[in-house]
Amino acid sequence: FRLVMSEKKKQKRKSGGNAKFSSKTPIIEVNDEYGAGTGTNALLIEPAAKKSKTEKNSVEKLPERKNLVREKREAKVSKTKLKKLKQIAEKKKKKETQEDLLAQLSQYRLDDKKLEVLASTAHRQDKVKKSRVTDEPDASVVQRPHKVKLRRTLHNKAAVQENYYETDSGSDEEEEEADEVKEEKVEEETEVSDTIDQDEDSVQNALDSEEVKEEKMEGEKEEEEKNVMEYKRIDRPEDEDPDVHIPHVPAPTLSSGWKRIPVVVNRPEKIQESRQNLPIFGEEQIIVEAIHENVSVVVCGETGSGKTTQIPQMLYEAGYCTDGKLIGVTEPRRVAAVSMARRVGEELGDTQAVSYQIRYEGTKNQNTKILFMTDGVLMKEMSTDISLSKYSVIIIDEAHERSLYSDVLIGLLSRVAPMRAKTQIPLKLVIMSATLRLDDFLQRRLFPAGPPRVLKAEARQFPVTIHFDRKTPKDFMVAAFRKSCRIHETLPEGGILIFVPGQRDVQLLIKKLQERYPVKYEKMRDGETMVKGGKKWMKKKEEEAATATLEELARRGLGPSRSGVKEEEEEETGRDGEEEGADAWDGEESDEEGEGADDEMVPLAQPPPDCQPLFCLPLYSLLSSAQQRRVFDPPPEGTRLCVIATNVAETSLTIPGVKYVLDSGFEKRRLFDPVTGVSQFVVTRVSQASADQRAGRAGRVGPGHAYRLYSSAVFSEFSKFSRPEIMDKPADQLVLQLKSMNIIKVVNFPFPSTPPSDSLEAAEKRLVLMGALDVGKSAKTGELQSRISSLGKTLVSFPLSPSYAKMLALAHQQNLLPFAIQLVAVLSVREPLVAVSSLRGSSDEETKAMMTMVLRQRRLWVGKGPSRRLGDLLVLMRAVTESEKVQLDPVSCAKMGIRAKAMHEVRKLRVQLTNVVNTSFSTQADAVCDQLLRPPNDKEALLLRQMVCCGLSDRIAKRVDRSMVGGNEEIPKGAYQTQTLEDYVYIDASSMLMKEEPDFVVFQEVIQINERKCMQSVSAVEGEWLMRLAEPYCHYGEPEKDVEPIYSSGLDAVVESVCVSFGPHHWPLPNTLRPVHMNILMYKHFARLLLAGEIIASLSQWTPSLLAPPSTMLKSWAKLQKRTDLLLNALVEKDVHSRSRLLQVWKEDKSYLLDEYSAWLPEKLHDTVQVAWPPD
Repeated sequence: FRLVMSEKKKQKRKSGGNAKFSSKTPIIEVNDEYGAGTGTNALLIEPAAKKSKTEKNSVEKLPERKNLVREKREAKVSKTKLKKLKQIAEKKKKKETQEDLLAQLSQYRLDDKKLEVLASTAHRQDKVKKSRVTDEPDASVVQRPHKVKLRRTLHNKAAVQENYYETDSGSDEEEEEADEVKEEKVEEETEVSDTIDQDEDSVQNALDSEEVKEEKMEGEKEEEEKNVMEYKRIDRPEDEDPDVHIPHVPAPTLSSGWKRIPVVVNRPEKIQESRQNLPIFGEEQIIVEAIHENVSVVVCGETGSGKTTQIPQMLYEAGYCTDGKLIGVTEPRRVAAVSMARRVGEELGDTQAVSYQIRYEGTKNQNTKILFMTDGVLMKEMSTDISLSKYSVIIIDEAHERSLYSDVLIGLLSRVAPMRAKTQIPLKLVIMSATLRLDDFLQRRLFPAGPPRVLKAEARQFPVTIHFDRKTPKDFMVAAFRKSCRIHETLPEGGILIFVPGQRDVQLLIKKLQERYPVKYEKMRDGETMVKGGKKWMKKKEEEAATATLEELARRGLGPSRSGVKEEEEEETGRDGEEEGADAWDGEESDEEGEGADDEMVPLAQPPPDCQPLFCLPLYSLLSSAQQRRVFDPPPEGTRLCVIATNVAETSLTIPGVKYVLDSGFEKRRLFDPVTGVSQFVVTRVSQASADQRAGRAGRVGPGHAYRLYSSAVFSEFSKFSRPEIMDKPADQLVLQLKSMNIIKVVNFPFPSTPPSDSLEAAEKRLVLMGALDVGKSAKTGELQSRISSLGKTLVSFPLSPSYAKMLALAHQQNLLPFAIQLVAVLSVREPLVAVSSLRGSSDEETKAMMTMVLRQRRLWVGKGPSRRLGDLLVLMRAVTESEKVQLDPVSCAKMGIRAKAMHEVRKLRVQLTNVVNTSFSTQADAVCDQLLRPPNDKEALLLRQMVCCGLSDRIAKRVDRSMVGGNEEIPKGAYQTQTLEDYVYIDASSMLMKEEPDFVVFQEVIQINERKCMQSVSAVEGEWLMRLAEPYCHYGEPEKDVEPIYSSGLDAVVESVCVSFGPHHWPLPNTLRPVHMNILMYKHFARLLLAGEIIASLSQWTPSLLAPPSTMLKSWAKLQKRTDLLLNALVEKDVHSRSRLLQVWKEDKSYLLDEYSAWLPEKLHDTVQVAWPPD
């Protein structure tokens, strides 16, 4: 044994330690008893338990032992491990030739000067993501992206050239460690397979040792992977679903050729300090790196975190405006776009670099770097430049509001951004929101390449205490009034914000609070006017009393105590709000609710004598901009601010000084039925997200309190998020816009929240009937598809609904553009007139007088005569002109029942439409926007009615004739039937056509008011117009029997009388003449009329001389006569079925039909006919 071992050592020294056993190595037979007795070498001596009973040479046991070793090895080493070992061996072999390959490639190396110009991609994957936590994780953990099971997508895939050998994504240290372990394993495997004298225990020990090492490495990898997951979980929002979240791994962007040049901005210290106080300011590096490394990023941050104003500046400083590129920021509201542009421009110190672009105006210039705009403006730009080549970043702000165009933009940009990522200058998509439904924005249908990166930005939020009511009150208005009184009388200083559903609720609550806590002004001795009851007023009174003379004291004692007090006056906000009108109270139901609220509000105790006045301000969407801005001003000295608002104040505005929030839990929403077209205002419960937004308003300036006027059980039944706007709006304009972008199947568009298929199908059907879409078969699949027509392309150029755009296109043909632009502009603006039922005065008598005066004024606008049948549309047009006469003065407009704010929008829209018309249509003279446009005359009013009938063909209603149904009393008087509704509708009580009740009317919309559905903006149409102006909605029946077709010179065709019905309800219309269907019978009728001289008048001179009457062409035995067959075949051969076609053929062949016609005449007339042929 010692001899064998010494020979082995000598062989290893000679071969450098790498010698292996071979079959020629001398074998020494070892006795089993010797091995069993000593047991000193486990590698060569078998264990006692394996002792064989028969003594045989070891040479004879070699095949059996070799098979046993192989079986043990195969049993222990799986196929997967063998595959990995094979890969490592191949990889090692490739590395040996690495130096030779690099030497060969070095001859193609560029010069150093050329290399400096290029952008390096060698070490981009080594960039380490900055952590939010203070404890920095191990670098090896961060640089091991292959440990996190994340599918490589466009968001995390490095677009670098693939190496000529396979590489691993792990760190170098891990590769070396794994290679050493696996190389040892390969060597052990080789030794086992080549050595025939090695014992099976040696193989077992070798494999066991490798398993221990692998298990140890697996444990370390799992622990490190857990650390990576915990580290990545830091960026997950609290409300994010962990099942949806995919850990993010930093990855370079796809495009690397664009070299951004950072911009240094020098700001004043005051602005810099205010920026540093924003929570998002400290996250600048994380945000900028996330945007740089990902195609799409979602930033979640509450209102007040500073994301809207700071993120565009961060990207500007990071160089995303290099090479003239723009940073685009979309806002759902025009006010937000304008105000944010001004604020960011002030912080950057360059107002020219930050501009805004809204529907009617903009400040964009050559120096613009950051552009704030409404989502509709960007949507319009994408229709001409789908890739948005001017932009490097698009920021979708306020995505939680789920406006119609915001959802569409996100769907479009989710496809455009990955496409742009493959170009030299990529496009980054940043979605910002206060409360975001992550499930909708992380779905694979929206982002098929992988979910976007999600960042959480903390808000500047103080703690807010939530208070639920033990029992949900029946009347939330009574509860809101009582709770606000208790807060004002008992709790410390701090503004109060009350959320109620509608504008009428705002006015009612303001009226009651002002009656209980009036703001009274008193003129002091020095001439200063102060609020009576405030601290400053009390101090001033004490000073005046101390310095007052005896005469003044005596005068005060004799006179009334309130002689110096100015008459009590309500704030302009309350009165102006009432004069502006409301959309909440319409009809008897609202009045009953108001009276009930009054009765329950009475039994309150009187406020304490030292209670300060309450400065009440309204806030709702229809309020003028000047009145909306008053909520940002500090209240008068000695008063407490109280803002009564609708859901406008949830996220769009941050009101300073608010400490107490009262949430009624209701909101007023306008619901639209896409199939029936009925819209109605419904008071519904808010969502949990909206309730949290409302509560958060109390924690902006300090710790606050939110009082929810409902129980926690009711809150748990709220929906988590509000219904997206795209679900409740007509989709006609959206579908046409997408069709103009060559999106054929709109149903397959990646909406964040897909609209109902019924809505999209109904919109597409209306566009087909309108002529904006053409239906045809697909060349590939053979399926029916609708594509945009030439008319549709014209309609898309207008920022209007397709129906209104078609009205402008028709007006161009009749030279009615000034009137049509005025009418379409006022129809496109929400509520230009105050509803008569919403007018309110200080008393019932004053309210009645206001209503009477407004109705009388509108009747005078309509006048008498044929133009009166234009109806409510004429009232709208006259309202525009009358408001322009008073320069849109709010007080004067309110007296006439006109909303001055709406008329400002009408003026801007008229200017915009005039410019679009002048650039789109080739007119002889450019259209002019005449602010003082005269009323249309009778002829122009008639043409305007026809124009509206053609544009709004789907909104035509017919009066129900009660006499036709036997005077059934179940049908109410004045009932109308629309094309889509089964229920009856009625003309609104304030309409100018209510008493006339025309047979057919066209309306703008149907609104549910109480239990009735009322038509708004009604105009009369004539029944005979429908077959010509709304032909796609007509149904034509069988022709009348026993009435032969005739020739119509106007239509230049053979026509027949058919019965007609209109719409899905088949309203009967008078019989009409319609061209005969193109068949053999039509040619026979044409031949009959030609022989009779009704088509060519000069042929009538020979009609009496015909050998057979013209009616012979229609006889069943006509084929028996040769002349009938010759004439019929000649007409069919040249496809002659009209006078114009016949004259055209005669120009080409003057002898056409000469022989055929001569066959019908006696031979003596042939020469005469031949001389006069072809007839005139």
